[in-house]
Amino acid sequence: MPTPRDTGQSIHLLLLGAIVGMIGGILMALFTMLATATYLQMGFFTPLYAIAAPLIGQQPLMTSLLQGSFYLALGPALLGLVVHLLWAALWGLIFGLLAHRLHLSGSVSIISGLVYGVLVMLVMILIVVPIVGAPNLLQLLGSFLFTIANALFYGLPLGLWPVVQPQLFTALPAR
Repeated sequence: MPTPRDTGQSIHLLLLGAIVGMIGGILMALFTMLATATYLQMGFFTPLYAIAAPLIGQQPLMTSLLQGSFYLALGPALLGLVVHLLWAALWGLIFGLLAHRLHLSGSVSIISGLVYGVLVMLVMILIVVPIVGAPNLLQLLGSFLFTIANALFYGLPLGLWPVVQPQLFTALPAR
């Protein structure tokens, strides 16, 4: 039977997992937004409009693609950011539980985080995106390697987390 101390540690781990997931999500979003505004020659906020499209339609996304680098529709951009960060938090929370259960540490945790980021990206692109009816990221960005780079930006903070806070992942459970 879990003690209040165990429950407190579990809640702490879940909360940190969500936060670290959002940090990875922010890094990934920044990389994508900078890339779309520069060498992909799309709008800076285009990725956020693509994320929001299943909820609000494709009009902001299409306008962003046609009008250039810094078209801003604040509502759709914020909605896309919130949805992106919620997904990132959920996946970060799951990674935290897995890393804790597997007692990840050191270079194994870093590699695990990077692999996990790629797996999450594949699940999102191949399963979640078609289900919710969002624009296909591979078609929009045009490169599988670019998509993998996004996944690595997401997975790196997750993999570094057990290195920075090993006490959360290597300690044996209290009895």
